Amino acid sequence: MAPWDIFQQTYALSSLSNAVQEKKRLKELQKIAEQVIPAKIQNATNKGLQGWEVVWGPTLWKHPQSPWRDPFTAADHTWYIAHNPAAAFPDGTFDTYTIAIAGTASLYGWLLDFKVGQVVDFDAFAKSWSPKPTPPSSVNDAQNSYIALGTAEGVATLLKTKAPQSAKSPGTTIVEFLNSVPPQSRIIFTGHSLGGALSSTLTLTVQLSTKLSNIRAFPTAAPSPGNENFTRLFEAKNPPQAIGPKPWQTWNVNVAGSLDPVPQVWASDAQAHPKQNVTNIETFWGELSGALLNIVSGFVSGATARTKRSKINFVPLPVAFFYPEAPSTPKTWLEWLQTFGKQHIYAYQTEFGVDLKAAGIESWAFTGEGLSSEDAETQPYLELLDVILNQQEEDPDTTEA
Repeated sequence: MAPWDIFQQTYALSSLSNAVQEKKRLKELQKIAEQVIPAKIQNATNKGLQGWEVVWGPTLWKHPQSPWRDPFTAADHTWYIAHNPAAAFPDGTFDTYTIAIAGTASLYGWLLDFKVGQVVDFDAFAKSWSPKPTPPSSVNDAQNSYIALGTAEGVATLLKTKAPQSAKSPGTTIVEFLNSVPPQSRIIFTGHSLGGALSSTLTLTVQLSTKLSNIRAFPTAAPSPGNENFTRLFEAKNPPQAIGPKPWQTWNVNVAGSLDPVPQVWASDAQAHPKQNVTNIETFWGELSGALLNIVSGFVSGATARTKRSKINFVPLPVAFFYPEAPSTPKTWLEWLQTFGKQHIYAYQTEFGVDLKAAGIESWAFTGEGLSSEDAETQPYLELLDVILNQQEEDPDTTEA
């Protein structure tokens, strides 16, 4: 296997943040993550991740809900920091810290994804790091920068939570830890899916509120976190840096599969963003029909209605598309979910040339492979659809199951 470049290594580290997705008590999940993530990095030392080790966390977090639900839910957020004292970049070898943030693993995470009907003033949030972000009394989309309320809540958790005593660098937040690293070190924020939205927003938050520098963002498959002013501010602070011939060999862009539904949300203006808007989901795997068309069209309508309630136009992050082979048109909800798994997860592994399974670090619990009809009819899929289609903006305090 050819050595992985810095982009492939970053993608692999990002994927490993999703290594623990079981439904167990938080203390049990934390213990598993502390064993599994460093072990998987060690397993891949001779297969692409040589020189990396966990130096902060991993940290797992669950929404403070009724204690009886703890054994029956996955972690709502997982994140860690890996360090390589001599990471090879195209322009040299650098002391590097990578902050890897997991994607969605729980119903709370799904609800956070879809909590876009309300927004938060990003400039105010970046200054305060409020643990309980609050929507403004009025919204001026043309004048201010806004992010989805769910994204703000997720970033606040990542900023405020300290590593547990059993993890690396206990009792510190990620920013407290990063403030202690040498100023010439390079810092990378990365994540896939929900982790992509959180990592890009976290990048800009840290840039506006700390003295940390030499920062790069590497989100993959990210939904759009905020409005045009937010996206332009992100791009101004983080101009795209194309390093190689592959589309994913670029810093500070959302690396996205052209047939992945997740990067299509939450932009809804098809005229302004023809390649990246939620309406594309209805047709880009072919012409759907029957009950499946009703489900997907209902999702698109519900998602569009949610974003309209926010009173902003969501605008995609700067993007680098890759173009996988078109799949067969799904005929059933089960086939749709299987295709989703392939396009949202496996297509990225293929494009990056990173065989996580061969490297011993496969991490994603849901890939669409082996999904049964019974699986397709169970939570969180149908409960999530019910929330969207019925236009509820539920508080995760009361909806986690």
